Amino acid sequence: MKKDELKQLLQKYQNGTLNKEEEQKIEELLESFDVYHEFLHETLHDEGMKETDLTKMMKKAQQKFFFRNTLLVVSFILTIVPLLTMFTFVYYGWGRDHNRGNELIETIRTVSEMMSPNVYVDYDTVDVEIKPFTMTVTADKYKWMDDKRSYLGKDTYKLFFNDVFAKESNYRAIGYSLHHIGINFIHPKAKYFLPDERRKIESLPSDWPVEIYISLNQSYSLKEINEKFKGYRYHMTWLALDTGVEEQMRNDLDFIQTPAIGFPYKKVHVDSVFHRSFTDYEEVVKGLELLSKNEKWATQLTEYKDLKMAERLKWVKKRKELKIYGIAVTGTAKDVLSLEKMKEVNVIRLGQINLP
Repeated sequence: MKKDELKQLLQKYQNGTLNKEEEQKIEELLESFDVYHEFLHETLHDEGMKETDLTKMMKKAQQKFFFRNTLLVVSFILTIVPLLTMFTFVYYGWGRDHNRGNELIETIRTVSEMMSPNVYVDYDTVDVEIKPFTMTVTADKYKWMDDKRSYLGKDTYKLFFNDVFAKESNYRAIGYSLHHIGINFIHPKAKYFLPDERRKIESLPSDWPVEIYISLNQSYSLKEINEKFKGYRYHMTWLALDTGVEEQMRNDLDFIQTPAIGFPYKKVHVDSVFHRSFTDYEEVVKGLELLSKNEKWATQLTEYKDLKMAERLKWVKKRKELKIYGIAVTGTAKDVLSLEKMKEVNVIRLGQINLP
């Protein structure tokens, strides 16, 4: 019986408002208290026990009771936590190479390679931690700057069963936030104006390594991109893919809801979807299929709300050809500015700047 319930019953007993059955229970309880006090009184006087000794005895009994219960709780925790951890290992690891854990890691890699221009996962630094019901994946990210790897920092993704419930980054000033999204490319047929930033580049020292995003005056084939832009002192790193939804963009909210999507220009890693020196149609379709299959994860791994993966995959498969409307380029400020005179260049946006 809880203390509050006992108080209420005693109050009712004192007021005479209990029924006979309830009165009998209370009187039996009070009688037991009398026996308890009689025992304490006899112990104190017959055995010469001091009141302080009795207090010590009661305290010792309480401590033993607390220790016994604590031991039971600890034993329960030590037993249940390993079992829950083992269950979680099985949940994420069942299925060998095609288990949930590996599928999530592959989705993280592909999301980075296809939805973040010139941002890649360092495959050798991917770390996984399993705890009851959760899996945490941490990976280093880098960019290609002037044909060299430039370290960005770490991203951490936390899963509770099948949902990404937290994303952390130590190199994004405001983390994974809508305010972090920048509009880097504009489709030539989009109903939205994107300000040009080539004046910012002109104000930089000519030898500073920079990254720029070029929006083209129309969509070009991979062969045309390779012929028109390859062979200069700058380096192409990422290609923005025309998937049919880009020309429907009408305002900045559309771009914040739905990202530009593309793929690396050069070889990323042997285990990547994009592992060749010049990416082909099959690799891009494979990447789109993975993101379409895991669109829930892909959305949760980013700041975007509507990836439109099924629509994009259908559009690309129907045309059986890759069309490019934007390019990410790195090099010195002087070298990348040489592109502004090309008729194919529509808008130039400034990306990362590496201080020499």
